[in-house]
Amino acid sequence: MQEKHLKSRKMPKIDRKKLLDREYKDRDARLFVIATEGRETEKQYFSMFDSSRLKVEVLPTGDNNKSAPEYIIERLNEFKQKYNLNTDDRLWIVFDVDRWGEEKISQICRQAKQKEYGLAVSNPCFEVWLWLHIDDLDPKDRTCKNFEDKLRAKIGSYNKSNLNLDLFKSHIKEAVARAKSLHRDPKQNWTPTIGSHVYRVVEMLFEIIKST
Repeated sequence: MQEKHLKSRKMPKIDRKKLLDREYKDRDARLFVIATEGRETEKQYFSMFDSSRLKVEVLPTGDNNKSAPEYIIERLNEFKQKYNLNTDDRLWIVFDVDRWGEEKISQICRQAKQKEYGLAVSNPCFEVWLWLHIDDLDPKDRTCKNFEDKLRAKIGSYNKSNLNLDLFKSHIKEAVARAKSLHRDPKQNWTPTIGSHVYRVVEMLFEIIKST
């Protein structure tokens, strides 16, 4: 009976400061947690926003290939249960619509909003967001392959696992402006047409960096 009782007890949460490396002089640095569908591209991209007062923690899809939206929200749930977070820490979900039906996307968006997770959804994929750093959309471009091919043609190469961050870093505000002009409705959970809501998470990151 005693053994059963011990198993049912919850483990104490880990102090969030364990996530802050030595370079974070202020141990109360803001924590921004982003669960993503991709394994590498998003993690590299969001690393650009790390600062001495802001820690961006990306939870990518692992080797188990559990990239479906329900697994993304599950990773964020587990993280929230594991760490003792501050009230000003932020949790976001970043995923694409290209492989998932509307019913599944709607379900995940509802769950995310119930848990007060931010949503940054791209249609059809994250490469749309990367392309918006470079130029406006072309109505003829509809697929992920279209955007990957355009990126290769425009910047010379495109490797999901080895982004040249310098090509995007100086054009982030332009990408935000282009993305916002396409989808301004704050009530949209995801973009019904080609575009990306990643600007929402990026704007918040900029706001935090500016205020610290």
